Amino acid sequence: MPTDGMDAETWKKLLFEYRPTILASCWGTPRIPGEFIDAPEFSLHYLCHLAGTVRYVAPRRLLERDVLISNWGNTISHTIAEHAVLLTLAALRCTPEWRKIFTLPEKEQNAAVRALPTRRLCGKRVGLHGFGAIARELVPLLKAFHAEVLTHSDGVPVEELRRCGVRPCATMEELFASSDVLIECKALTERTRNLVTGRVLSLLPRDAVFVNIGRGAVVDEDALARLAAEKRIRVALDVFAQEPLPVTSELLATEGIVLSPHIAGPTLDSLPDCGQLALQNIRRYLDGKEIEAAVTPAVYDRAT
Repeated sequence: MPTDGMDAETWKKLLFEYRPTILASCWGTPRIPGEFIDAPEFSLHYLCHLAGTVRYVAPRRLLERDVLISNWGNTISHTIAEHAVLLTLAALRCTPEWRKIFTLPEKEQNAAVRALPTRRLCGKRVGLHGFGAIARELVPLLKAFHAEVLTHSDGVPVEELRRCGVRPCATMEELFASSDVLIECKALTERTRNLVTGRVLSLLPRDAVFVNIGRGAVVDEDALARLAAEKRIRVALDVFAQEPLPVTSELLATEGIVLSPHIAGPTLDSLPDCGQLALQNIRRYLDGKEIEAAVTPAVYDRAT
């Protein structure tokens, strides 16, 4: 039954009426009410979420009631990694300036093209802040450009980073200071909120590229806009502290910033992969097998 736009009271009545043991949810599914979770007739055993974070649908109390929860896991990590490369190339090749050139008189266009400070990705030092599933997908993509890949990620053993072909940096500050391109991959937690301050961003080499495909609230966006306006760094963003991005945002007003409206993943043609994983997981649950992409308390707490 479609639940998009359903009011909370109707949703609660349906849950009590049908008493599902398995529930498939997605972006439009209303939040599961606490009254249902704490009721004596609570029946849910497995929540199969077709999207990423389950926070907006599932209170943490579900895990405490021993409800199994799964999401799309790493299904779309590669599409987000592709988009990170796209944003990097767009910033390096000055794509915000392209349309303006076409509006110039024909005699001025060649000079404007020659004046573009385009740069290549090949051979650059690319830093990955965070080393989760998306960052791991990025490594082979960046290696195809003969990039040196660096990373700093608390909790990931140095030996594992080296096995993955990346150079560990001891601190976040070292990573930023050493990167021609910095791709922000950190999940948002209370510990990482506003972690990337203006001081940290100022450590990037002049004309470095900063890309964010992680979470907007990890970064000081005012500092990003200021440094981009000063032509100190190049900026390309797919995520923002407030979404949708307000029309009054300095990020929109600052020339040269590459912006995409949180579309890194999933792509339209990857959505069936998410559905296929969900179907497989439901079958595995019914067969008494272990589900894939399980949302543990640690995964839940990292989700945003």
